[in-house]
Amino acid sequence: MSLVLGPIHYWMFGKIKTTESRESAIVSAFKEKYGADADKILDQVYKKYPKTNNNKPLEELLANKSIHQGIQSLIVEVETREAAVVAAFCAKYPDAAKVAADAAHKHGISCGKEAVKSKGLSAADCNNTSKAFEIMGDFHSDGMPCDRGAQVVSESEKCTSWDHESCVHEPYWKNAGANFLTMCDIVNEWIAGFGEGVNPKISYKRSKTLAAGDPSCLSSFEIKNDK
Repeated sequence: MSLVLGPIHYWMFGKIKTTESRESAIVSAFKEKYGADADKILDQVYKKYPKTNNNKPLEELLANKSIHQGIQSLIVEVETREAAVVAAFCAKYPDAAKVAADAAHKHGISCGKEAVKSKGLSAADCNNTSKAFEIMGDFHSDGMPCDRGAQVVSESEKCTSWDHESCVHEPYWKNAGANFLTMCDIVNEWIAGFGEGVNPKISYKRSKTLAAGDPSCLSSFEIKNDK
């Protein structure tokens, strides 16, 4: 391993572990829904895409790789495997995409609530869409720091919008045989859940997506008005 690990590397590792945790939530939902058949499908997936042990120290996981290469490989592994799991179940069950999306949404809510607790957010923080988007970046893996991930288009307490000109996840998802839009839907359900977990009044909207053929993605968090 070259150079020395710093805070940014552990920050990235935390985001990778969140993705792996979402995958586990989706797997649990599949097992609950499809019973013994789920284990058979998962056995086949894991033969090609082995599960990683991210409970090990980051230094051990990176081994003799460079830091950048090692972290990138961890991202590729977990995102490809998650997509392979979804693809395998979607190939057999017509409702698998919805099962996965529902599980991702619930996991997002849990992560949003954890963010509020772990960061000691105030009521004012939780009532601010800009703040919700900011802290989501500590949990949501959106490529390496050098990638052009989500870019804020406009922000305020009541509404914050961001876009993507390209999707860093697309090649991993497609290499696993997963449908681009299906995986996009699943991740967007997680994002919606995260906002809801921070504040139940925060609603999420995906206005455009590359996965549906749009030239870019456009998403937003908005505080719902009380009725």
